[in-house]
Amino acid sequence: MALFSNNYNYLVSSLAEYTPDSDGEGLDVEALLGEIASQVGSGDMAYVRMLLWRNDIANIMSRRADRERYVVPANLSPEAVEAVCGRYFGDRADDDSLQESDVQLPVYIKKVLDGYVSTDRDEDEEEIVDVERALWESYYAAAEHSSDRFLREWSRFDRRLRDIVAAYTARRKGMDIAGVVVGDDAVTDRLKNDYTPDFGLKGTFDKVDELISILDSDEMLSKERRLDELRWDKVDDITVFDYFNIDFILGYLVKVSVICRWMVLDKEAGRQMLDRLIEQLTPADVVEKAVSR
Repeated sequence: MALFSNNYNYLVSSLAEYTPDSDGEGLDVEALLGEIASQVGSGDMAYVRMLLWRNDIANIMSRRADRERYVVPANLSPEAVEAVCGRYFGDRADDDSLQESDVQLPVYIKKVLDGYVSTDRDEDEEEIVDVERALWESYYAAAEHSSDRFLREWSRFDRRLRDIVAAYTARRKGMDIAGVVVGDDAVTDRLKNDYTPDFGLKGTFDKVDELISILDSDEMLSKERRLDELRWDKVDDITVFDYFNIDFILGYLVKVSVICRWMVLDKEAGRQMLDRLIEQLTPADVVEKAVSR
């Protein structure tokens, strides 16, 4: 693997400069995405967009449920999310008000939403759950077959982590686990069929004991923080040999997404994560690590 393929050494070295916003409290995500878009090639930018569609799906379904939550970084602006929801879930679901030129949805997302509109809908909760699950299945299937290594490995981990959390919650509530997991592999098979505390996942999912310990906690913020630390550590594992390339940048954006979430949940925790990210981006340290490899 080439550490410096599609060399973005200037961009990586300057990422920390584009992180704090004007008041030093959060992230200037718009400026960050603009800087990345101005410096990466079109092929690599397609990987960036694919990574961010995960947040767009979350925003679409959040808006559909009338939750005032907008996840960043994302491809779609809040106005674009509103247009998508109006087209597929609102009173305008049968007209052509959302033109192709307005919002460019990936084929795999558009296919799910078009299929939802084409069916007779009662707008009940079960139907909405079904379309959300279909959106996630389509996204993860596309990402896990990407030509980019980071997207494949990260999306597989992210899906499995979400599935384990969902299965654990469903089991505690006496719900059908098959109805909450996404995908079809060794992990989902064990989640649906194994009744041991760890779903028999030792050797199949890294740190499963730590994950189950986290899920056993009743302290919600602590639980969420520890889950995000698992995500952060996984990014570091995947990108351990990546410097100045697109996979380094993709991993950086995953961390930015985590930080942005904590700036809302707990500003001090978010600030600590931001400091940690900036520390990891010290140009001299990045170069030294890359050369030493």
